[in-house]
Amino acid sequence: MRILIGRLMLLFGVMAGFISFWYTLQFTWMPEFQATALPDGPTHSNYHAFRGAMLALGVNLLLVWAGIRAGAIAREAWAMITFMAVFYYAGWWLAWPIWGYHAPSIEAETVHAVATFGGLAGLLFVRPRRGA
Repeated sequence: MRILIGRLMLLFGVMAGFISFWYTLQFTWMPEFQATALPDGPTHSNYHAFRGAMLALGVNLLLVWAGIRAGAIAREAWAMITFMAVFYYAGWWLAWPIWGYHAPSIEAETVHAVATFGGLAGLLFVRPRRGA
């Protein structure tokens, strides 16, 4: 039952994570996202959006793998995936208390909250038992 709950939570987290991935990826080709005053070139911000989207895709695919392997995942693999997920979600939430940056809408904040809760709680539920 624990594994099933973890998989369902990961499913919600990953679905929300893929929504965020898609919106971030779209910034890659949006001229409105360009930093026109940036000396290194206006498309540098588009490049960073692409990098961020690829990192988000990677973490979400790791979460999918953790859900599939739930119950058989090694502790070291689980710890590494959890480490990656914590910093992935920290990128969404730590910018607000540090610089006042946050998602542009309540819908985006909701997607981020669902992804964070589902991803981290799901990982907690699928963690390997002691001695595994």
